[in-house]
Amino acid sequence: MKKFGFLIHPLDLDDVINFEKKAAGKPVALIKKLLLWMCERPPFIGSHITGITSKTGRKAEGWFITVPLLPEQMRENPEFARKKILESIELAKELGASIVGLGGFTSVATNGGLAIAKKTPLPITTGNSYTVVAAVEGTKKAAKLMGIRISKAKLVIVGATGSIGRACGEIMAPQVAEMVLVGRRSGALELQADKLKKLVSVSVSTDIKESLKKADIVISASSDANAIIDAGDLEPGTVVCDVAQPPDVSRSVAEIRDDVFIFDGGIIKIPGMRIKRKSKFDYDFRLKPDKYAYACMSETMILCLEGMKKNFDLGAVRVSGVEEISKLATKHGFKLAGFRSFGEKVTRDKIKKIRKNAALKSNKKWFYRVRRMLEYS
Repeated sequence: MKKFGFLIHPLDLDDVINFEKKAAGKPVALIKKLLLWMCERPPFIGSHITGITSKTGRKAEGWFITVPLLPEQMRENPEFARKKILESIELAKELGASIVGLGGFTSVATNGGLAIAKKTPLPITTGNSYTVVAAVEGTKKAAKLMGIRISKAKLVIVGATGSIGRACGEIMAPQVAEMVLVGRRSGALELQADKLKKLVSVSVSTDIKESLKKADIVISASSDANAIIDAGDLEPGTVVCDVAQPPDVSRSVAEIRDDVFIFDGGIIKIPGMRIKRKSKFDYDFRLKPDKYAYACMSETMILCLEGMKKNFDLGAVRVSGVEEISKLATKHGFKLAGFRSFGEKVTRDKIKKIRKNAALKSNKKWFYRVRRMLEYS
């Protein structure tokens, strides 16, 4: 039986309340103090993962180990965050893990694992390579369902100079008509654009709201600790793959907009997985049933099954690493799950309704046929 560890943390205040109901209604400052107090204790296990069975017959189990810090707390004090991350990896080693995945913001806090690579007692991975695989596959499938031709589409990548965003851009560049790279630093964006200009008509922007105008497809993979895309930022009919953890798209978008297709990037169906949660810990990763997991988690499981004994693709994601993990995923029976938005399943009927609503509000060519059908119905 092969074993792995995967580091998790609360993405937002809702996650903290899921763990400790008494935190509901408490001031944010007090909740942050509570989390720091929890950090004084040894690392603890959130869930025990069992039943993972590869197509090759290999089996694996693992533990989700909790780093009780919010993303903004890790950003504010990265050295402290790295200390707690290393302590959690030590716990994984004690449990018999052979590899550990850096989930959520623990990857960002360690500069894609590079900041702790020489200190960690076990091989580590960020999970970013398989996240790219899932994001690209999901985006192309979603565009097809909405009637959008990838080869004629305008793609906006938010967080384009980050590890995931950069790789998505390199893979998607030859497949789209136009691309906008969005980030905080114009210099870094220009350098990335120079690499892609032979493949696609590409521009850069540091203004996210302006860049989203006339977008057909958006892949959002920023490392921001808070939501950066609001309900008024998207045009009707836009397809948005939100890869970020915590999410880049505000939850209010799903509540207000019925004419845009937003889905959680990187949701994978795991062969045979079961989750045994601790009695006081009901953190479900916003995914139900238990057979689903995020691609970053899945990458750790795949590498564990494969018997990987070295760090995998730390720092910037390489296309070669994306291709390698894609082949290993197929080998072990991992595959893209159905669409989900903020943890809720998105049915084909719902997608049809989104496309219909978009056709009523948008003049884009993708929705011409649907619009004509509605006019004559």
